[in-house]
Amino acid sequence: MTDGQVCDCKVGRVADEFDIAGVHESLADRWVRDRDDYSLRELARYFDERVLTAAMRAAGEDPLGHEVASTYEALTDDAVSSGERVQVENRLSRAGLDVGALRDAFVSHQSVHTHLRECLDVEKETGPDGDPTDRAKDTLFALQSRTEAVTESTVDSLANSTLALDDFDVLVSVSVTCGECGRSYQVGDLLDRGGCTCKQS
Repeated sequence: MTDGQVCDCKVGRVADEFDIAGVHESLADRWVRDRDDYSLRELARYFDERVLTAAMRAAGEDPLGHEVASTYEALTDDAVSSGERVQVENRLSRAGLDVGALRDAFVSHQSVHTHLRECLDVEKETGPDGDPTDRAKDTLFALQSRTEAVTESTVDSLANSTLALDDFDVLVSVSVTCGECGRSYQVGDLLDRGGCTCKQS
């Protein structure tokens, strides 16, 4: 990476692998300076699109912003038809990209939160009278990050001894299911949405 590897969390490793200069500063700046405009989910998408852009350019393509956005949506959005998704996957494969590895490089908003707080030492300033949703997300993501760290340490200590495993990533995910309509959400997505869609229509 042009500005040196910042850390060894997933965001740091992926940024280093794809040689994405300045992305750490950009994430921190958007989180602190533009905190009213960028949610963690949007920051994760911003990072993922930087990864996708770097991968496409390395394959000899010169994608425009809207092309990157539409390609990312085709790879990640469940609302995209299977036909459209396959078409995009085939196009990327023909360009020499490993679509599976590319998807594995994408990060969650939880990973971005961990990177901001623990690696970049950036805290979103909400204060005692700040947005209660932001405070709730900080609490939940801190717990998830702690669980992730303990799990990673435990698995790493067993890898190649009693556990046949080399390289690995740990992702702790908490889902909330609406008791009325049955829809399930990642807890961060639910907080960002402001509730279940069945209550917002």
